[in-house]
Amino acid sequence: MRLSGVDFEPFVLTLYAITLGGMIYFALHRLKLLWMYLRHARMPARPAPWQGAPARVCVQCPLYNEPLVVERLLEAVARLRWEEGRLEIQILDDSTDETSRIIADWLAAHPREAARMRHVRRTNRAGYKAGALAQGMTLTSADFLAIFDADFRPAPDFLETTIPYFSDPKVGAVQARWEFSNRRASLLTRFQAIFLDAHFVVEQAARFGSGLFFNFNGTAGVWRRAALEDAGGWSADTVTEDLDMSYRAQRRGWKFVYLRDYVVESELPEKMSAFKTQQYRWTKGGMQVARKQLRAVLAGNLPGRVKIEAFLHLTTGLVYPLLLTFSFLFVPYLYCVADEQLRGVWLVINPLSVVLATGTTVVLYVTSQYFRERQWREGLLWLVAAPVLLAFGLAMCVTGCVAVIEGLVSMGGEFVRTPKGGRAAHVGGIMRRGRSRWLFRMVSVVEIVIGLGMLTGAVYFAQLGATQVAIMLGIKTLGFLGLAATSAPDVWPLRGT
Repeated sequence: MRLSGVDFEPFVLTLYAITLGGMIYFALHRLKLLWMYLRHARMPARPAPWQGAPARVCVQCPLYNEPLVVERLLEAVARLRWEEGRLEIQILDDSTDETSRIIADWLAAHPREAARMRHVRRTNRAGYKAGALAQGMTLTSADFLAIFDADFRPAPDFLETTIPYFSDPKVGAVQARWEFSNRRASLLTRFQAIFLDAHFVVEQAARFGSGLFFNFNGTAGVWRRAALEDAGGWSADTVTEDLDMSYRAQRRGWKFVYLRDYVVESELPEKMSAFKTQQYRWTKGGMQVARKQLRAVLAGNLPGRVKIEAFLHLTTGLVYPLLLTFSFLFVPYLYCVADEQLRGVWLVINPLSVVLATGTTVVLYVTSQYFRERQWREGLLWLVAAPVLLAFGLAMCVTGCVAVIEGLVSMGGEFVRTPKGGRAAHVGGIMRRGRSRWLFRMVSVVEIVIGLGMLTGAVYFAQLGATQVAIMLGIKTLGFLGLAATSAPDVWPLRGT
């Protein structure tokens, strides 16, 4: 492979080999999680009987501009069952749109339910979600705080199911599993559900069952007030305050409980740009928490296996730069080896990397579908669709890589909410911000460049008669150009929209 008389083949092959090595590293971690799940995943032991008076509980619902879903949230939390006089509900409303009026109208129309609700307004969004939760804590003396984001619908027995686990005085938080009411609404929501099921069904259960650190997911869970205060309270110096608080509390010795078989329904974003902003925040925040806490975790008085998994967990986002590098190098690599037989170390590395990097991902996704409902049908269907699913996941590497870079060079930042409410949800509030629109335009441009590169490679190898390679590149092209195309209405809106 020569350009202007310079042979780039050694450089391409060397960088490609390094990239594959990194991808194998993360693939082995996925295998480890699967092994831990199969060996250790379990439901927590039945809690001991509650001693003394019923616990005082405060339900906190942090909101910011959620007019399409807020009424369903209010209806759900109003149905929560708990001892009379021992439950209060805080509607922590930072909204700047009609959401506040909708809440006020609902409370006025439901005086019986409103009797135990408090509508808390702030004059600014200082600290964003973390700031709202922290202020809410100052307004209650409850011993336990349940948290629900705007798109969550807890069942009436949520508190009756979760609070008894706090009979163990060492338990600091109880987390329920997320389920998604609109998982079949579109191809996008189906893909998201697959990705998140791998986390909630396999990863969380594996870490909990193995006695390792795992994270409170920001909603659909309950905190012991003493654990929050002992860990230093909510902090807004990362954009994933839930992950940050989880590690601080567990470093202090608090135990977490994960209820893998108890679910709380929620909603997935149905627009690509909303999904990208969500993934961007989660990835950026993960890197910020790694910068903030990883040194203390590794230096702390913790078992070695806890430190190792904490390191792997908090640095998961680093897979995105590897995937982006792979995406840029894949076509040049195929060009370099098109006329040669694989030999030497490549004879081992190339097939091994393919099996590990893609195979373990597919196995994780497919098995999570079986473990979710104990039925193979859904998982086997996704096995057939695996090439398209993997192409979609690979294309998200551009968004993820930008988030990793920002998380490594900055702390804090704006907590950008994920718009919910189906296809009627508006992403415009995010994209009207100059920096956000510029950022996601840049992401789309890179997606288009990589997609066109893959398409060029597909045409080239089709002409050579390498049909399988051409089809593979065509599917990857679909992933990158598909993401760019579905983001276009929000990233490049028509004038006046």
